[in-house]
Order: sequence, then C-alpha cells, then structure tokens
Amino acid sequence: MSSSGQFLNPSAAAQRLGVSTKALRLYEQHGLITPDRTAAGWRAYGPDEMARAAEIVTLRALGLSLSQVARVLGDDPQGLEPALAAHQATLEGRIRQLAGAVEKVRDLRAGLAQGKSPTAGELVRLLRPTAEFSVAFDLPWPWGGERFELSDVRPLNYIRRAAVELYHWSVGQRQNTVGQAAG
Repeated sequence: MSSSGQFLNPSAAAQRLGVSTKALRLYEQHGLITPDRTAAGWRAYGPDEMARAAEIVTLRALGLSLSQVARVLGDDPQGLEPALAAHQATLEGRIRQLAGAVEKVRDLRAGLAQGKSPTAGELVRLLRPTAEFSVAFDLPWPWGGERFELSDVRPLNYIRRAAVELYHWSVGQRQNTVGQAAG
C-alpha cells in the first residue's frame, strides 16, 4: 500500500458505496474483489477495489445475482441482457404510473377550475401507485365491523380518525397478546 490516505477501512468503504460491510465480505468470498491487507491483517480498499466494488453495487442494483455479476465482470455481457430487460420494464412501469398520476391531477385541476372541490377519496387516489391498487379493511370495534376503503368519499377527518383509532386498537391488541403469552 502506498498511502494510507487512499485506502479505506471496510466500514468507510461500505458507507461510501452504500452497502454493508457484510456485503463487502460476501463480494470477497465470491472472488469479485480482493482488498489489500494492512500489516495487521485488516482489509483496506484502495481506488481500484473501490471502483470494482462500485461496479458490483451497480450491477446488483440492476437485479443481477452475484454469479451473474461475476460473468458480466468476466467479460460475458450476455448475462446483462435479462437484467437490463427487467430494469427497462420497471422503468416503463414507473412511466405509466407517473402518466396516470399526471392525468389524475389534470382532472382535479379541471374540476377546480369549474368550481368543483375534490373529495377526500379523490385526493387519496392521487397517492395510489397504480389503478389496480386498493386498500380496504374491516374496521374493528367501535365501528361494529364497518367496511372502510381508501376510495371512500368520506370526509378526510373521518379517514384520519379511523386510521388513528385503528392504530391504537392494534397496539392494544398486541399488548394483550404479549401479556397473555407471558402469563
């Protein structure tokens, strides 16, 4: 090692790469990186290993397994095609979601221009990632088994109150369960 300033310990390297130190050890176990060692035997990541680790992290983010990463880094670019196809499909799905959200906002703004205020349900639907997504559940006591859906057109304060009450009820249920299991 030439200069200790150019080398990072595993913790600093992992933090800079946005992964855990365990991930770095796993990359090393699979032969993907080979960090230098200090005189005391500690791993030290220099510029070359950091560049290689950054490539691994990027390929993993694209969805490649460690064996696929090894093939790609070993000059077998064909292992990259399925991951790129899956990444493309994910990006295209996000585009469709954003286009749908823009259309919802456009419709609400058009309604506002005509003097029509959106309902709480219409505003909640803006948060839905896709049109197929829906949230519905049966509310426990004190609502007596009432069905609740996020697409409801009930006032927003009702939705908030129901969510807070449901949270407190579920916390109480968990505490009761824990107390009964211990007793």
